[in-house]
Amino acid sequence: MSPLALPVHGLGELRSVLLRKDMLRVVREAFVRHAEGEVVAPRGGELLFQDPPGDCHIKFGHFRDGQVFVVKVAMGFYENAAKGLETNNGLMLVFDARTGATLAVLNDQGWLTSWRTAAAGALAAKAGAPSRVSALGIVGSGHQAEHQARWTAEMLGVERVFIWGRSSEKAARLAASLSHQGLIAQAVSSVEPLFERCNVVMTCTPSTSAIVPAAVVRPGTHIVALGADSLGKQELDPAILGRARVIMTDDRHQCAERGELAHALAAGLVETGVDVSLGQVLTGKVPGRFSDDDVTVADLTGLAAHDIAIASLAVESLRNAEW
Repeated sequence: MSPLALPVHGLGELRSVLLRKDMLRVVREAFVRHAEGEVVAPRGGELLFQDPPGDCHIKFGHFRDGQVFVVKVAMGFYENAAKGLETNNGLMLVFDARTGATLAVLNDQGWLTSWRTAAAGALAAKAGAPSRVSALGIVGSGHQAEHQARWTAEMLGVERVFIWGRSSEKAARLAASLSHQGLIAQAVSSVEPLFERCNVVMTCTPSTSAIVPAAVVRPGTHIVALGADSLGKQELDPAILGRARVIMTDDRHQCAERGELAHALAAGLVETGVDVSLGQVLTGKVPGRFSDDDVTVADLTGLAAHDIAIASLAVESLRNAEW
């Protein structure tokens, strides 16, 4: 590579060097470092699109003792699947934190964001799960729903997965795909039977209104809400958070602005500061639940810390592969 060549690494190259266990490790470490104030990450940016519907998130930052800083651009355009296109796209830029030199362009087409989100969801599910998981529920039928089903089922050690999506056809296709991957997966007709069968439920849709009513949530249920990562998005009835014994957030201020927590605060159902840091739950400093009868919620809006961690891991893994 000449000194002037831009070091661009494509999706295939990244897939060949990154392992799931390493991604889980660094995403967990990033949760903890964020909770402990070891991340410099100014407020991210976002662009929202209406016609066709989509969004673009820009996150950036560095670890306080890190040698790199990262700028991540991630897009989601939700009508792309009907056009035969991928829903998600994006890339990450990695720079030397001492000189500003460009170290790598990770042209991952959104894959790194998808996998770090899957890792975050799985870790959050484990953090609040009851002692016995009856089955895993997935609200959603798209790209991230499949990742959450696979990663979280493995993390929890369960095989039974129930899926509900606003498109019954897509939910059925996802169930078939997961069944071919070794899970016992079934699509259901509404959220009610899903919550009847499942006490850990992942919500991963771009919904802009509550699609999970409080009445369906049974004692002992742990919900990981991933969809509300932009202003205006919502998946849960705010009353669910009002009932929750524990609310875990990836970032308190971010969730209070755009997560499920924001809707519960606006409705006056919870008070500011009611939530605990998921990073502190993962280290055991605070409990993720007190009893198997608790309703618990993890509200995830996405951390720059995860993008820094994944990008740093990618650069390190690529270098090791060259040796």
